[in-house]
Amino acid sequence: MSKEPIFYQMFEHESSTYTYLLADVDSKEAILIDPVIETIDRDLKLVSELGLKLLYILDTHVHADHITSAGAIRDKVKAKTCVSKYSGVKCADILLEEGSKITFGKHIVQVLETPGHTDSCLTFKIGNKLFTGDALLIRGNGRTDFQQGSADKLYDSIHKIFNLGDELTVYPAHDYKGQTKTTVGLEKKYNPRIGQGKSKAEFIEIMRNLKLANPKKIMEAVPANMACGFKQEARTLDFDIANNIPVIKPDEVFKNLDTLSKKVRLIDVRSKEEFNGELGHIKGSELITLGPDLTAFLQNGDKSEEIVFICRSGARSGTATEESIKLGYKFSANMIGGMILWNENHFPVERR
Repeated sequence: MSKEPIFYQMFEHESSTYTYLLADVDSKEAILIDPVIETIDRDLKLVSELGLKLLYILDTHVHADHITSAGAIRDKVKAKTCVSKYSGVKCADILLEEGSKITFGKHIVQVLETPGHTDSCLTFKIGNKLFTGDALLIRGNGRTDFQQGSADKLYDSIHKIFNLGDELTVYPAHDYKGQTKTTVGLEKKYNPRIGQGKSKAEFIEIMRNLKLANPKKIMEAVPANMACGFKQEARTLDFDIANNIPVIKPDEVFKNLDTLSKKVRLIDVRSKEEFNGELGHIKGSELITLGPDLTAFLQNGDKSEEIVFICRSGARSGTATEESIKLGYKFSANMIGGMILWNENHFPVERR
């Protein structure tokens, strides 16, 4: 019978994130789950003090509330970074999916896909331990109102976890009340959102009415985590709180147009007549009309691509931004005020 792995649960206070270190007693091979950039020195010091060989760094999903230290740790100790194949993280060493297995010493990490908080959410089963990320929390669960969130999918994912066995211990990615662990059985019985046999319709209604504020670090955390934890250039995006979508002002687009157009696709979702009409269009923008044409483009596009959507007033481009986010795009934004505000600022336009 295999010895229980060495196990440490560590906490990062600003984002209330748990990082987990597990290692094989005999071989000293180790893995790290959900590390945070602010605590990289602490984590690597512990690995060194225990005489461990860190093989893998696993992220349960693309986090919006903190920046992972996965890439920085890889550079220091040559461990491999692991994340979901649905994450769009092109710099990861290993892309995980349902049924994937990672081994350290005599221990096996079994990978389960548990989407709903994001499309990239994974749960890791190691013996009698479940590392559920933001899918299942202690008396709660991850939010579903941005980053491809789906209460429908999350309900199914949590019930997938529920079916693994009541005795299994659950270790989440976060806790905001000082709790450290729970069990599947306890969550089935006491979780106020999804326990006590709640139906999918009840769960969806609960999630619809949470009205949560956006994570403070979302605009820097998501781009950085798409790059394995390395900060990207400062982004000039804000959030439309009512619709929960990123927005960018026309003056920011104009100010950065020469460099922006080389990195970001400017997609105008109006009709052809409007594109070439009185208000004109922005130099370098592409016409892809909202509706079947845009949906087809988004379904077949590169979801890690950066896009700014444009229309007459910002309404249709807001709809396009929402659609892109639901389809898994990480870096899309709505140009607020549209071409009306662009023209009011007397910025240059083209007409064909």
